[in-house]
Amino acid sequence: MRRWASPSPTTASGRRRWRWAPPSDGRPPMTTQTLVGSRLRQLGDAPLLLLIATGVLLGSMLPMSRVARAEGWSPLAFAFWPALGSGLALAFAGARGASQAPEAGPVLRYSLIAGVLSVAVPNSVTFIVMQSVGTSVTSLVYTLPPLFTYAFAWGLGIERYRPLRLAGIVVGLAGAALLVLGRGMAGGSGSAWWLALALCTPISIAAGNVYRKLRMPKGAPVSLLAGGMLLGGALALLPLLVANGGLTRPGMAGWTVILAQCVFTSLGYRVYFHFQRVADPVYFSQFGYVVSATGVVSGLLFFNEHLTLPMLLAIGVILAGIAMVNARAP
Repeated sequence: MRRWASPSPTTASGRRRWRWAPPSDGRPPMTTQTLVGSRLRQLGDAPLLLLIATGVLLGSMLPMSRVARAEGWSPLAFAFWPALGSGLALAFAGARGASQAPEAGPVLRYSLIAGVLSVAVPNSVTFIVMQSVGTSVTSLVYTLPPLFTYAFAWGLGIERYRPLRLAGIVVGLAGAALLVLGRGMAGGSGSAWWLALALCTPISIAAGNVYRKLRMPKGAPVSLLAGGMLLGGALALLPLLVANGGLTRPGMAGWTVILAQCVFTSLGYRVYFHFQRVADPVYFSQFGYVVSATGVVSGLLFFNEHLTLPMLLAIGVILAGIAMVNARAP
């Protein structure tokens, strides 16, 4: 049905001119920011889709870091520049779309701590270790955050005691130990030490998962929180980058890799924070499985990597631990 707006002022002939106006439900026009937010709210009823989307988008950093290395980027530089670029874009979008400015103190404190735990430590360690043990092997440590997350959440009283889940943590850690030992048998003790260092990644991610759930500022836009966390991580990485002379960079091809990763990171963390708000810490942490799968598949398909028998056994043990952690009590 057509809707006629209020009449305009009379014309020279004394007649009123009526103009047609499109139907309206009284809501303001939808901007790009609100459109993205509405789509994410629709996915809030499908947490499995959020889990998969988060894992695939953030898992892109694993194969992309190998490409960046080939273009001359150091691991620290590749951790820093996408965090800085994506953080600025998301923070600007969040600040622009905020109905009212959130309290600065809690947001800044949250951004720095979450940035160190969830961006600076895991990304820098991952990219450094990956140069020595490969994409597919390094990505397997992303199966472990759910186990550590449950351990931290249980210790802090967020999760109640469940014997089966606790047993699953022990089994999962045994799988991680088998993974380190298996890599050591295949590539020497040096590889085992690198993979042991890689375990800092899931521990830091798990601590970040619990911290964000407990300390996420109320009322702050998702994009602002995501951007703040990335900028906090970039700020923590900056002194290390300067000390290692990593601010000077290669030509256009190298910056194209950074730009592509900024796009993946911006989208990934926008979904990541929405997922964090609708899921408990343990369920949320399972996006690491998808990150791991993305890394393993990309390593096998694009970088001619191979999984040894001990590593396959370790994967089986880790998956068994995961199943135990996520099993529902009868």
